[in-house]
Amino acid sequence: MQGYTIAAYHLATYTWALCYIALIYRGFKDKSYGMPIVALSLNLSWELVFALFIPPYGSADAGLIPHGGLKAQIIFLVWATLDLVILYTYFRYGYPYFQKSYGISKATWLAFTAGLMVFSFALMLTGGDFFRQFTLYFNNDQIEGAKLIAFGQNALMSISFIALYYLRGNTDGQSFTIAWSKWIGTSMTGGIIYILDRGSDGAFVITFIACVFVCDVYYMQLIYRALKRQGINPWTRF
Repeated sequence: MQGYTIAAYHLATYTWALCYIALIYRGFKDKSYGMPIVALSLNLSWELVFALFIPPYGSADAGLIPHGGLKAQIIFLVWATLDLVILYTYFRYGYPYFQKSYGISKATWLAFTAGLMVFSFALMLTGGDFFRQFTLYFNNDQIEGAKLIAFGQNALMSISFIALYYLRGNTDGQSFTIAWSKWIGTSMTGGIIYILDRGSDGAFVITFIACVFVCDVYYMQLIYRALKRQGINPWTRF
């Protein structure tokens, strides 16, 4: 069984490298970028974190072959290098796609990308340590486990509200009441309680809470300013 495992890891190493090289080639050839930025951000963060910040020495996989930890670290660095080239194609050719689809400025696009990469890096940096203490952390309480799902769901929701606004280009179906109540409803209530209760032990979940807070504050600003431009009082529109 160990032989099959090693063979599978080798195949994964080479095929992912091939995939990255093909993405780089097509990116420069077509003057475009081929990997969605969410996937690229998560991929690159994973590779950098587990190559440089939490190297895979001492893991079960590292013991399969001599110097397995070092070899895995080198592989992660090779993948990260290829992903950095893909990231270059994103920055060189990506903005027109976002401008056409969402009508956002280049500064907003850059800020969005930077925020996404920080969020991805934080998830990768804190996630492994969090799940290692899974049973102890949740204490066999399914509601405690559900809180993790809820905060992750809310992070996606907060990002989606911003995307919806940019996609439509107007405030149809949206209001400042929706924006501020959503902000208070998650990060400023349950989020604060979770942070106070869990402290540094909950760093992984707190990453989601921080994402919700930042996105909701930004969404409030977007809706408030858009309504003001329309001559609508944001505080009276329900």
